[in-house]
Amino acid sequence: METTAVATAMNLLPFVAIGLLGPGIGMGLIGLGAMNALGRNPSASKEIATNMILALVFCEFSALLAFGLVFVAR
Repeated sequence: METTAVATAMNLLPFVAIGLLGPGIGMGLIGLGAMNALGRNPSASKEIATNMILALVFCEFSALLAFGLVFVAR
């Protein structure tokens, strides 16, 4: 029984890796965009930070869904 769960988790590993790679790249791009925006308009730092954190939360949620797939598919 336990070997079946491990085999299922190993079969899902490539899909989870792809599912975690996308949000990782997305978070980097969100940070890049926020830093560029702060460089162009430093006085809008509060609004930029709020929007950046909200975008990071949505991006992190998709990563948690991909990670949770391993435990649900077991």
